[in-house]
Amino acid sequence: MMKFPFDLADETRREVRDVDGLAGLFFDAAATELKLPRAYDLRAKGCWPDFASDPDLAYGYNEAQTKRSAATPKEMTRYDLALRVSQYFDADDAKLVWAASHSAARRARGPRWKAISKILGVHPATAKRRYERAILGLWYKM
Repeated sequence: MMKFPFDLADETRREVRDVDGLAGLFFDAAATELKLPRAYDLRAKGCWPDFASDPDLAYGYNEAQTKRSAATPKEMTRYDLALRVSQYFDADDAKLVWAASHSAARRARGPRWKAISKILGVHPATAKRRYERAILGLWYKM
């Protein structure tokens, strides 16, 4: 078990302020990770682009589609902090916390405990309890 450095603990406590903020840090980090560019572009192909068959829709008169915004510098700073803090989890706890954070990204109801529990092979209440124990354990390490 690695000892938590004082400067990182102090920076984390100033940023998150409480245990709920620590869980929110990982949720925000997962949402920020979705905003980052892909490692490779799946759209780059050697074919002709699609075009609208209706000339009334071909010039942008249809419903506008907005793109996702890029990650802000503050979001990237919090993402970096979450990555540095997550190395002080046990390996299984880190996987659980990041899986819960990614399942909660862009979702109003929180993590999908049933899907996470199927991966772990446990009951959903057990998965949630292990997640809470991991977050509280990290908070007390700080």
